[in-house]
Amino acid sequence: MGSFRSKEDDVSNISTSIYVTNFPYSFSAKDLFHSCKQYGHVVDSFIPTKRSKYGKRFGFVRFINVFNVERLVNNLCTIWVGRSKLFANVARFKREYMNGSGNADKTKNESDKGKFDGSHKNVENKVIGKSFVSVVKNSQMTMDKESPAIVLEEECLNVKDLSLSLMGRVKEMASLANLKKVLCNEGFDVFKISYLGELWVLLEFETAKAKDSFRGNVGVTSWFSVIKQAYAEFVPEGRLVWVELDGVPFKFCSGPTFKRIAAKWGELLDVEDNDDSNLHSKRICILSKVRELIHESIKIVFRGKTYWVRASEVPGWSPEFYEEEEEDEVSVEDNKDDNINDLDANNGIDESDVEETKNKQKENYPLTCQHMLIAEA
Repeated sequence: MGSFRSKEDDVSNISTSIYVTNFPYSFSAKDLFHSCKQYGHVVDSFIPTKRSKYGKRFGFVRFINVFNVERLVNNLCTIWVGRSKLFANVARFKREYMNGSGNADKTKNESDKGKFDGSHKNVENKVIGKSFVSVVKNSQMTMDKESPAIVLEEECLNVKDLSLSLMGRVKEMASLANLKKVLCNEGFDVFKISYLGELWVLLEFETAKAKDSFRGNVGVTSWFSVIKQAYAEFVPEGRLVWVELDGVPFKFCSGPTFKRIAAKWGELLDVEDNDDSNLHSKRICILSKVRELIHESIKIVFRGKTYWVRASEVPGWSPEFYEEEEEDEVSVEDNKDDNINDLDANNGIDESDVEETKNKQKENYPLTCQHMLIAEA
């Protein structure tokens, strides 16, 4: 009995699957196909609906007639899609196409087929796991096993009264530290401010009148992109995270480099440059939607040469809200005291100088009286 080979089987034997990630959320499989075809003959592209463990979308591109896989991967890593740069690597499995009859292994010989049928019940998940969809499902199952869920009860709810509270999202990250002082300058000094995550803050007032006055103040609202009534179900879409980059080559220590590295997780907001003596590592602040802790090595390619940078998240960061300082009043009082002391020091007369003056007056007194008598005569 002759064997049947489909075109999909022939393609699978001469093709190479490449894993691709770090592309925009609006990117489709068709866009991925056209972006990668400039470096080879693309015959298939696939983007699953699931996300990676870092919350990123990923896909697979199948090439044929690939003579240098490493060169192909390096070329794909140079593709920019908007503000994102693709990351590529060789897929760790080989996809098997399924034909319409449902027989997944018609291209194999009878011995292989018998071996497959005999072990199908025991290794069913392993065989199916070679497809793109199954790999995504299996990875999701692995994540679920590694991260068991914690079930909460009603008693775990926060019962804080938020009727006199507002929540706002500042326009810039730099506004967080000085927000308390700015709002005090606008006349709102009796309220409490707390950090809610990302660029959001919670504003608690003592009276409803103060809350309404705050919401209607034009000067105050200019610092926020959104101001709304606080509610317990609020969850920020992203988070502010500081990431320490270690091993950045000196020639790449620039703003555009940090911006491209930050694009792997989100949007670059700030680069810490307080320590100019250390050019080997830098801390960058990122507005990210990645929920997992950032800790990985990043591959950087420049003119065909590869560099590695280690990225580690700095946990436990939260902004400090600086209040109106009282140092100015203290310094004024100190200046007054200093001025008084200076006046005393300048206008004061030493006791020894007083005694010396009195003695001189006594010595000169008789002579002065003689001059007066002579003048009268």
